[in-house]
Amino acid sequence: MSLFSDDASVISEPFLRRAFVLAERGRGSVSPNPMVGCVVVRDGVAVGEGHHERAGSPHAEVNALIAAGDSARGATVYVTLEPCTHHGRTPPCTSALIKAGVSKVVIGMRDPNVDVSGGGADILAHAGIDVEFAAIEAPFLALNEAWLHRLRTGLPLVRVKVALTIDGRPTLFANQRSRITGVGGSSITMDLRSRATAVAVGASTLGIDDPLLTVRDDQGRAAVRQPLRVVLARTSVPSPSAKVFSADPTTTRVVVSDAADARGVAALERADIPVLRYRYADGIVGALRVLADDGVDDVLLEAGPSLGSALWNTRLIDELVVVHAGGMGGNAAPPLFLGGPDASACDLAPLMRAIEAAVRGEDAITVWRQRRKAGATSITGRSS
Repeated sequence: MSLFSDDASVISEPFLRRAFVLAERGRGSVSPNPMVGCVVVRDGVAVGEGHHERAGSPHAEVNALIAAGDSARGATVYVTLEPCTHHGRTPPCTSALIKAGVSKVVIGMRDPNVDVSGGGADILAHAGIDVEFAAIEAPFLALNEAWLHRLRTGLPLVRVKVALTIDGRPTLFANQRSRITGVGGSSITMDLRSRATAVAVGASTLGIDDPLLTVRDDQGRAAVRQPLRVVLARTSVPSPSAKVFSADPTTTRVVVSDAADARGVAALERADIPVLRYRYADGIVGALRVLADDGVDDVLLEAGPSLGSALWNTRLIDELVVVHAGGMGGNAAPPLFLGGPDASACDLAPLMRAIEAAVRGEDAITVWRQRRKAGATSITGRSS
């Protein structure tokens, strides 16, 4: 997911580009499924459009075919991901396309499941439907990078956002809430939250800031779609009266280890706040894994120094968004990172590379990604 650029700009086929735009409408809502968009075209005119709206609901192809009606017969279908072949919570899309009588299907990327990749295309071809794949797969991989990451690693894609002074301080005083950035920093925070499946903070940050973790406009009005709101609490259990639980407790999660205070956990459960558990010995990896098992493809962590340092030390930060404000924190302000340097002899050994930068209001934003090659092991396909 690019923050300041358009991943779809390299897609030359206009209807496939439109399918990409439609797929984006499912961002944050379709986990644990991928985002998919579809356009049905007849005689050069789009006669039906659809996207996957949420897990368990009809897939993009079905929605587009319904919109097209009888006009789908003999039409060309443009879809961002290879149509599925299996029965989940919904029937296979290949069957729907064949039944609709389409003549051609243009596909953005293959299903990543190594056992069935190309299977959907083969079924369509055997039914007499022309099948074509996009020349450039990269934008479609970028579209669903979080879903692909979870399938490959068993962990959600971790995006961390921090706000810093020019001299790299995340707050002015220890254990006190400080406003660092201005309107620009606030707006980028809301953008990131709106795109996330889940937004999380550690228990210590919750105790200091007591945030809502909701998406709001500049007038303070809540957006219609809200991300899952998560508190990571290894041993210190948050109070059910925290603001994060005030809107709708069922759309929150508290992730606790098996060493957490039992009475505190029981209080959360009495308040109908869902609790996910992991083994204390598994640390932050265990906490993230139970989130992935709960269907979370990506998580935005608004992390304080302790949680952020733990994520950095375990190399779990996939993307780091740094918002810099134009002031100094000073020597007495706490540091962002609690640990030693990433060094080779006396030189810095960078673990991340800058991929984007922008100015929002009077604040500067830089986006960083891991210096690593994506692993490629077996992957399972769509969940429904």
